[in-house]
Amino acid sequence: MFVQMPLKIGLRDDACFETFVTEKESLAVALNALQTALLKDSGSAFYLFGSGGVGKTHLLQAACRFVTEKNQASVFLPISDASLPLIPDVLIGLEQMPLVCLDDIDDKVGDKKWELALANLLTKSSVQGHTVLLSGETPINDWSITTQELAKALMNVLPIEMQGLEQKAEVVVALQRHSAKMGFELPSEVGNFLIKKFSTDLQELLAVLKLLEQATLVEKRRLTLPFVKQVLKQD
Repeated sequence: MFVQMPLKIGLRDDACFETFVTEKESLAVALNALQTALLKDSGSAFYLFGSGGVGKTHLLQAACRFVTEKNQASVFLPISDASLPLIPDVLIGLEQMPLVCLDDIDDKVGDKKWELALANLLTKSSVQGHTVLLSGETPINDWSITTQELAKALMNVLPIEMQGLEQKAEVVVALQRHSAKMGFELPSEVGNFLIKKFSTDLQELLAVLKLLEQATLVEKRRLTLPFVKQVLKQD
């Protein structure tokens, strides 16, 4: 049975597993388990949690791209996006999809209709052998759940704690992976310069990287340190 989705939500071009970098071995192991689950009908469910900017949305969209490249269907829903007309009924029938990704799902915890819809999705997807990937900021143990159905369904969800990059060298590696995906090379000295002049916040740096990408296309020049300083007007 075909599921007709009421809206189209595009994936970011750079959202793939290859561009994600982590310093934590435990997180790397968990993400390997996630990718393995996406390759077979395991009926698994995962919950990525952590503060904003640590890569939760990136990984949800990366998972969608991963299964799409395997010629399987997926759906990504940014639950907390106020510009989208999302109601609990949007989850009805999604258990037919090999992968369902719900971003910021903890935003709906405490709402009985959303809780029942989520519990129903988790239970039916497990039976179908399909994967559900959730994200949020709050650990599941801290959710103020109002329904027994959701509490029961969450027992089979594997929580994965996300943490941001702290080491500058790893941030540079992440930037280099993103630039390679965009089609240009980012020298290490340029990466270190960007961190020094801006911050180690990867989301902020990716916005700067996007500006540099446009500059390289317009000027048809390689990304050297003098060129970057010229573009950003930094001494």
